[in-house]
Amino acid sequence: MAQFLLFIYSLIIFLSLFLGEAWFKRTETGEIIWVVRCVTDTDCPKMGEPQYFKCLNGVCLEHIRELP
Repeated sequence: MAQFLLFIYSLIIFLSLFLGEAWFKRTETGEIIWVVRCVTDTDCPKMGEPQYFKCLNGVCLEHIRELP
């Protein structure tokens, strides 16, 4: 019984690696980013300066403001 539970536990850990990949979109550089759908800029998440999100083509894209 203990070996069966260990097998199930190992299977869950192994499969979670692939399920986690499906929830993220990867860029060409391997950097993980969230894909957030939007209609206007107010639908995008708020971030601290100098970073901000802008809604382009229905997807929130991260931008960086230049500081003076």
